[in-house]
Amino acid sequence: MISLVQEIFPLPRMINSPGMDRAFDIVKRELPAAVIHEFPSGSECGDWIVPESWQVIEGQMKDSSGKIVASIDENLLFVAPYSEPVEGWFTKEDIRKHLRTRPDRANAFALEHRNAYNYKLVDWGITLPHNRWIDLPEGRYHIHVEVERKPSTMKLAEYFLEGLRTETICICAHVDELCNDDLSGCVVAIELMRKIARQPNHTYSYQMLLAPEMFGPIFFIHNNPGRIRDIVGVLNLETVGAGREWCLKKALKGGHRLEDTLRSALQKAQLPFREIDFFEGYGNDERVFAWPTRGIPGVSIQRFPFDQYHTSDDTPEIVDKNYLQQALTLCGYFVDILENDYVPEYTQPIQPWLTKRGLYYESIDNVEDNHKFNNLTLFNINGKNSVIDLAQKSGLTFFQIYEYVEKFADQGLIRKHPVQWGDDRK
Repeated sequence: MISLVQEIFPLPRMINSPGMDRAFDIVKRELPAAVIHEFPSGSECGDWIVPESWQVIEGQMKDSSGKIVASIDENLLFVAPYSEPVEGWFTKEDIRKHLRTRPDRANAFALEHRNAYNYKLVDWGITLPHNRWIDLPEGRYHIHVEVERKPSTMKLAEYFLEGLRTETICICAHVDELCNDDLSGCVVAIELMRKIARQPNHTYSYQMLLAPEMFGPIFFIHNNPGRIRDIVGVLNLETVGAGREWCLKKALKGGHRLEDTLRSALQKAQLPFREIDFFEGYGNDERVFAWPTRGIPGVSIQRFPFDQYHTSDDTPEIVDKNYLQQALTLCGYFVDILENDYVPEYTQPIQPWLTKRGLYYESIDNVEDNHKFNNLTLFNINGKNSVIDLAQKSGLTFFQIYEYVEKFADQGLIRKHPVQWGDDRK
């Protein structure tokens, strides 16, 4: 995963660009069965239009003596993605109108992507480290920005693993921008799909989508209704390689089954985590899927916050391989829980003799387990609650409940029913 991060990171990647094209070539190399969907520039989807391919050719700022203040040779973020070209002398006050700095990361260039997303902002733009800008004397500065725009296709990678059921779990991350945001999510998604592919006869179908943020999912959903129809939930992987703490980002409609599943996976991985609401943390493509006219529930795992967010400090050096491994491990547990969850139902009209069958927790020895297993678990088996539901009601982990209820199944005391996903698309 670290190797892939280091290989893809140097490629300048923004929506539709040669760097994105090369990134998807690498994704295809890693997952040969992946399908690269292409949407020609100028294609429309509601208000959205696929932009032309854009890349910066030259970018430089000099003072009146010819000394270089900043350039793309120092950092590509000097020129804002989708900036217009410019050539001329400008005062510091003139430049201020086209400049973005990050006072909180005073020695870093900023990722200024408003030119790419603000439809009305058709202008040139640059960024500078805040301290450098503050130290610049008043005067005139020469700005030279040369860019290349051309018709091309915006790309998106889909990798699909068909299961025994048509219900599909979508694993998504965005390829564009920088490193922890969000190559970290992409490389974990690739490894997760490899792991699932090695598991024969998996119950659910799994779909990986790696795309330019927002634009990719919007055009994919609009143009591929058949690929979207069976998606019952989304797991978004975002900023998983660096940051302050693990966060479980809840679905738009709280209390969804996916939340319980991800919570149990984090518990199994023994990772301390904080739960945040849908509109907290970093918002990404789960917002596209959850838009009210679509209503596909999505949860996210992310390390939030991370100080280098949207700056030139977001490089492979800050990505912790241990965090990537933790993300992969908990995603593996997430899939394991989905695959093994079922709805238990008693086969007999009267309760079994628990001590006779070795299924009783003595209250004298362990009051807590007696209450959680023999009360909260057994009295909530009603043919409607699944194993993950029982785990949430009892305060036990999914795997504790699963092991316990399996003993009932082995003795013919329960029958198993498949989980039925509710229609949350209202």
